[in-house]
Amino acid sequence: MKKIYLTLAFMIAVIMVKAQSQTINGDLSIGADAGAVTGAGNRLTFNGVTSNSDELSIYRLNRANNLSDLRVNIGDDYGSGDDRFLIGTTNWVDSKYYVHMVVGADGKVGIGTETFGTERLAVNGNIRAKEVKVEATGWPDFVFRKDYKISSLSDLDLYIKANKHLPGIPSAQEVAKNGIELGEMNKLLLQKIEELTLHMISQQKEINELKKKVK
Repeated sequence: MKKIYLTLAFMIAVIMVKAQSQTINGDLSIGADAGAVTGAGNRLTFNGVTSNSDELSIYRLNRANNLSDLRVNIGDDYGSGDDRFLIGTTNWVDSKYYVHMVVGADGKVGIGTETFGTERLAVNGNIRAKEVKVEATGWPDFVFRKDYKISSLSDLDLYIKANKHLPGIPSAQEVAKNGIELGEMNKLLLQKIEELTLHMISQQKEINELKKKVK
């Protein structure tokens, strides 16, 4: 009879642990070391409200000996941005949750914004870095080929008066609406510098010829 009471007490204790919030003053370990070198460990799965098939969990995965991941699983719909991992702050004044960073199940990341475009990273704010490397193709060395036709300065003058910007360069209205792509813009600016250099070389040749005639 005593064993039955102890068993019932244990079952009640387990039920209470599952039903109540717990405060742990110390370390918390999930699972035991099974001796496997690779593979996934036990998961800390988050249920609540109405549980559904989208798994939200944190777990350890050993890729190889001494190579481990701490993985955060965001749902089970890869390629969709509907399931998300968020980092934010709850404001005690209005009790609202303000998002600082969001990662979608499609791999897109937003910092200071929850609105994504086609880009993998969206940032609402300034970015500070020591260096930014942009991979670019189609670098405008073609300007220096003999078959490249450069616009005359008179044609360029007419275009600027009519359009108020250089040919091939987006207007102020286009930039305000769509922004600029750094790699593409650097190519366009270099192309204009190279064309300007050719104009300067041509003008210097004309100046030299005029000097000869004056002498």
